[in-house]
Amino acid sequence: MNTAILDVRDISKSYKKKQVLQESSFDVKKGDCIVLCGGNGAGKSTIIKMLTGIEKPSTGKITYHTTKKKNFGYMPDQMVFPKEQTPIEILSYYGSFLGSTKEKIHEVIKIVGLWNERNQKVGSFSKGMSQRVNLAQCLLADADIYILDEPTNGLDPYWVIIFKKIINDLKQEGKTVILSSHIMRDIVDIADEILLIFKGKICGKGNPDELYEHFECKSLEEIFLLLHEQNTKLPVSI
Repeated sequence: MNTAILDVRDISKSYKKKQVLQESSFDVKKGDCIVLCGGNGAGKSTIIKMLTGIEKPSTGKITYHTTKKKNFGYMPDQMVFPKEQTPIEILSYYGSFLGSTKEKIHEVIKIVGLWNERNQKVGSFSKGMSQRVNLAQCLLADADIYILDEPTNGLDPYWVIIFKKIINDLKQEGKTVILSSHIMRDIVDIADEILLIFKGKICGKGNPDELYEHFECKSLEEIFLLLHEQNTKLPVSI
């Protein structure tokens, strides 16, 4: 059995009098890819921000069991880069805080397929190309865990396939991946465990086949249609 690299216990989040995330608990095993799956406003990004320390939980505790000082690499859902800078300049800047070598910077640029564009200004980039620069800065970190918020937004079908390969390569290296997505077809075949998040609560946990069996559905899309129809009166644990 894999060892838990991250424990999340009874975290919740409220802004003033509005609760956006009900008490939630889960753990993440070393070398796994766990996906926070849900619609817009479900609470995925709230969990991601608490995992990264951008926001503090209103209740509960988050504990990392990592071997490196830099616990995680982080890819936010949106990253605005200076339009006049190039991928080489941007990644050199981020790499200066991480102690990244020139070779490492070149490596991640090649991984995200922007080597030929490395000296072009990002102001001319498409949304998908900018998203790949965002992914590259995340991959610079020599971390045990990589946390990605809506990483496939803006990627075309080819780059969704390449993104999945990148995630699987990280897992082969023993890295752990936590990502959020509302595009269910993009993540179902790379997830070791999925947390179904609906209206601020975790409504199901398990691998895709376990979730299909439990909800008696054939896809994640069908499950979320069912949750909307039933309005998910109670959280479901598997």
